[in-house]
Amino acid sequence: MTHSAAAPPPAINPYPGLAAFKPDAHRFFFGRDEDSERVVGRLAETRLISVVGRSGTGKSSLVAAGVVPRLAALHGQLGYLRCEPQASPFHQLADALCREFPASDTTADTAADQQAIDRLRRALAEAGESRASEERLTAASVDLLRQRKHPMLLLFDQFEELFTHTPTTCAHRFRELFGSLLDMEGLYLALTLRSEFTVRLMEWLGEDLFRASLVSLEAVTGEEQLQAIINGPAQACGVPVQDELVATLIVAAGATRGALPLIALTLERLFEQRDAEQGLTLQAYERMGGLASIVDSAAADIERLIDSEPALELACARLFAELATVVDEVPTRRTAEIAPLRVDRQISRLVDALRGQGFLSDPDDQHVEFAHETLLIHWPRLRQWCDHYRDSLALRRQAKMAAREWWQLVAQEAGLPPADRPGSDSLLWGWERQKPVLLALLDLSHRVPLADPDFCDSGIAAWRTLAASLDKTLHRFLRPEPLLLLDELASDGTPHHRREEIGLRLNQMGDPRRGVGLTSAGLPDIVWIDIAGGGEVTLEGRATEAFTVKPLRISRYPITWQQYGAFLSAEDGYHDRRWWRKLVQRKQPGETRWGFQNHPAINIAWSDAVAFCRWLSERWQLSGPETLRLPTEWEWQWVAQGGVMKRKYPWGSDWNPLRANSHESGTGRTMAVGMYPLGAPEGELLADLAGNVWEWCLNEYDHPANTQIGGEISRTLRGGSWLDFPGDLRTGKREEFSPDDRDGDIGFRVVLAAPLE
Repeated sequence: MTHSAAAPPPAINPYPGLAAFKPDAHRFFFGRDEDSERVVGRLAETRLISVVGRSGTGKSSLVAAGVVPRLAALHGQLGYLRCEPQASPFHQLADALCREFPASDTTADTAADQQAIDRLRRALAEAGESRASEERLTAASVDLLRQRKHPMLLLFDQFEELFTHTPTTCAHRFRELFGSLLDMEGLYLALTLRSEFTVRLMEWLGEDLFRASLVSLEAVTGEEQLQAIINGPAQACGVPVQDELVATLIVAAGATRGALPLIALTLERLFEQRDAEQGLTLQAYERMGGLASIVDSAAADIERLIDSEPALELACARLFAELATVVDEVPTRRTAEIAPLRVDRQISRLVDALRGQGFLSDPDDQHVEFAHETLLIHWPRLRQWCDHYRDSLALRRQAKMAAREWWQLVAQEAGLPPADRPGSDSLLWGWERQKPVLLALLDLSHRVPLADPDFCDSGIAAWRTLAASLDKTLHRFLRPEPLLLLDELASDGTPHHRREEIGLRLNQMGDPRRGVGLTSAGLPDIVWIDIAGGGEVTLEGRATEAFTVKPLRISRYPITWQQYGAFLSAEDGYHDRRWWRKLVQRKQPGETRWGFQNHPAINIAWSDAVAFCRWLSERWQLSGPETLRLPTEWEWQWVAQGGVMKRKYPWGSDWNPLRANSHESGTGRTMAVGMYPLGAPEGELLADLAGNVWEWCLNEYDHPANTQIGGEISRTLRGGSWLDFPGDLRTGKREEFSPDDRDGDIGFRVVLAAPLE
């Protein structure tokens, strides 16, 4: 009968789990003696090694725990510094140096040492994205490294980040700094790199230097090596390992690709659960479920925690978004700043839980990352998350790199005269590229998009939701092109031809403004502007007759081609006789001229406009106190003149040729609706009340009080058009036209108001 053994005495766990070995754990580093000696020998010849191997071959551990101690023994004293390139290798190297040489009089041997430290810290504190900033960091880093009193090995770990996270131009410039490091006596350089990026490293280093430095590291498969890796650390602590366990692990390793990190995690957990007498046992290993299930077993407590609190599932997804990305369709870990993660209490709890299980490691005191990329493959929750968000992660990475590239060029341009600027605007993305990224970022954030009263575009909704949380560079790079274009319109300094270009570009990308296009149901999307009634309007030439204006809602824009097109294409639309009672219906609608979706519909007869209103009223099933119809001309004038302000033009008393598409604009045709926001009545959002197109009103011209449908008497037009001079664009200007005729400068807008008696 087997009795439970007493609890083992406390001891340092000699197995690092998924984390890499560090130099101070070299006494527990076994199985790589031959490789370590090979690397040290190569360093003696070149002072540069490039350790290249597949994920899980132990590249970082080899350098830190195998090479560093041996090199230190040769020199008597050796400094060691590790950093990862990440998005900015200049910043990362400077930051690592500042941590290695803290600003303290007690650590600086001379005044020159202290000055070098202080200079680097200032350069890092003032660092930006410009090339000049990189040059200052380079000079300060090189200066400090030259103050060394002893040899040093500088490890650039996970060097593939230079090709996956760093902008291309920045990576090229870092090659210059790297060359300066190669020229320093007593400075040894080590790179570790996943084998998928071998060609990129060769291109970056140059073929000759690459071949001289290359150390290919293969996975451990030899039985003798595996025995040393399994037995050595425990035996160094005086803890036995069952022979049956060793044999089982060796067989499992041979059957599992990338087994080394899984063995390390298994041994770490077995050591924690070791038997006081038998040490690491096969029985304990089998209870864990074997090598293939070790990550599941290690994650069990985390999974139970997440399952017990729904809020943690969302926090987990957000944390994964900070710690994982996709490079060339391969999931890859990211390094994240710890401080922003701590702001969210639930994410902070998960960070502690994952760190406690050995799933997270700290490359320095300010960052956190997954302990090993094997988690991206063997932890089901993380693997499934990466599979689900693969496309979104890839888009995010592309945008971040492009944004940094663009911003560095912007910073470079800042100090140059205009003629010498390289043209950063050429690197800005258009909306066709911005929108998928914004949707991907929203997807990764798991936030509910904010409703937007002005836009009906999912990409702009994503922007509104995310803008406050984006870093400065990405915020500037992804500010939606439609918003930037619309901002240009809010200045009299924007010329007419540019306004026309903006309208055409908005149309090309699918104009995102509400009130211009269609709803999800395929019906005109009308934005209504509420107009208070109570005033009286006297029409030009009819001083004896005043018309009272009642409250109404008027469409912000004239009806566009896209909106009118819904009427033309509907089965129950233009060709349905129901809408033409007492009206003349022509067999075919008017010519679709300048038929861009966001341009005002033209060649519209008064009869066409009335039929449109009847059709849309039926589709909206309007049966209440309001009806959809054309405005009367007193309603139209009340709105255009600013009510009691009685302005001559919608914007004021003086003609301003920059606030309307008239004959003076020189465009010679219609523009997209809403291209002159400063031409609206003060305090209102109504567009194009002067210029662009004449607008039909409901009433007769000669007998304004008659608003009945039918007859051939001329109906009223208001507002002037692209063909007309200032006098025709006055708010009081009346014009007439046959109700059944069409013209290339006539359109209409609609109102929602009480029926007219």
